[in-house]
Amino acid sequence: MPRRDEPRSPRARAPLARGTATRERLLEAAYLLFAEKGYAATSTAQICRRAGAVKTALYWHFDSKEGLLAAALEHAALQQIEEIQKSTYLEGDPLSRLDRFLTGLRELVEERPEMMRLLLSVALERGEASAETREMLRRLFRQIRQAIVQGIEDATGASLPEADWLAQLILSLQEGVMLRHLVDPGQTDLSRLYEQMRVTILLVIGHHIQRAIPGER
Repeated sequence: MPRRDEPRSPRARAPLARGTATRERLLEAAYLLFAEKGYAATSTAQICRRAGAVKTALYWHFDSKEGLLAAALEHAALQQIEEIQKSTYLEGDPLSRLDRFLTGLRELVEERPEMMRLLLSVALERGEASAETREMLRRLFRQIRQAIVQGIEDATGASLPEADWLAQLILSLQEGVMLRHLVDPGQTDLSRLYEQMRVTILLVIGHHIQRAIPGER
């Protein structure tokens, strides 16, 4: 009999791989359906049908529909954080890095709207109904704000004393743009909105940098 610490045979690893693939399909299906239809309007049967999985697999991997929602929210937040981090790699002058950062925010709305749509729809739908979901959303939005703070500091090369408030402002502007885009996608001029957002953020960053310099208050 093989010891527990010995590598599993290919035959023994196959069910584990299939289980992992099923979990990923369920997570992706829930992520997209919750974003499209909302939590209450999405049934576990719809999720399983889109994922090509049975209900027992859903409950095996996530315990409940609420557990699946938690995993989908985590997935959305981590993807958003990854996109923010990718947009501020350290090349170029501070203004170029800041422009890349803002371009990355715009691309989240244009190319990956399901990320923010999921977070916003769950906040509106489940924020009052579930204390557990509300606390999870607080934690995830805090992680997103921290990623924005790091993005600002990487872009500008400066550590701002009120960077978290600036991150909250940027996130609020981003949420406003997202809502506007969802309500009236054909009439929303994202280029103009993000240009105005850029001007606003540059003014606020300049103000905070000036305040951080001794004798400049």
